[in-house]
Amino acid sequence: MARAEFRCIRRLGESATCIGYISTITYSTSSHKLWQKAEKESIASISNSISVLHVNGQSISSPKNIGNSIASTLSDASSIRNYTFLNRKSGIEKQKLNFSAQSYLQSNSNFSFEEFQSCLSTVLKPSPGPDNISYLMIQNLASVSQKNLLCLYNRIRNEHYFSTLWQQAVVIPPLKAGKDPTNPSSYLPIALTSCLCKLFEKIINRRLIHFLETNNLLHRCQSGFQKGRSTLDNLLALETDIRLAFLQRKHPVAVFFDIEKGYDYTCIYGILKDLHDFNLSGNLPIFIQKVF
Repeated sequence: MARAEFRCIRRLGESATCIGYISTITYSTSSHKLWQKAEKESIASISNSISVLHVNGQSISSPKNIGNSIASTLSDASSIRNYTFLNRKSGIEKQKLNFSAQSYLQSNSNFSFEEFQSCLSTVLKPSPGPDNISYLMIQNLASVSQKNLLCLYNRIRNEHYFSTLWQQAVVIPPLKAGKDPTNPSSYLPIALTSCLCKLFEKIINRRLIHFLETNNLLHRCQSGFQKGRSTLDNLLALETDIRLAFLQRKHPVAVFFDIEKGYDYTCIYGILKDLHDFNLSGNLPIFIQKVF
């Protein structure tokens, strides 16, 4: 009788949650928000329980060994032995990067409270990291407390110190669509990091993007990671080129690259070298170098 009552309560709770979630979608909901809600719903519907994995002909069923197996697979994916350009990488890394401070650069000034509030107003509502501090808690802090947090951010950047606790994350591995659930590489890791850290990263990124855009260092055709632009811009440009080619009786040519595990194989030194070549110096690149 207790189990039956529990199932009834759970069904009623799931139904109420679903109705409440769907009711937030109205005629004024943007397509971006709609896709975000659909993606969250699809992830939430996936069972987090992994019953068994097959690794090197062996079956792994204990939760601890399953976790270690997935962690080992993720670690191997970003291992240095996967770099296909090791010779060139080792060559360029012989050059020492000097990001000595230049006080006259605007990028070296302390973060303002307006920057803090602007970044805080754009955050979503993801799950908190290991410290269980959510964005909602930060948003509801008193103005004095938010300014104290901003002072902490400025001190962290100026002293080039990054807490190792902010490098910890809770990893949730949902299964990729259409992949074998018994293969450890079929799971896409979602890392829940500290919201305090992610807010700080947003402020750093905002200052960095401002520097790149002000100095015209981003290519005009780049749509990714730019405010007010998306893949739709490139799709429309491609469609325009195709239509013009048809009208002019020409043959349009397009080349598409799909880079496997692009983030895992990213050359960190190469990113820092680009910042150095852009003549970016001072606390901002030094802090980014420290985090890496």
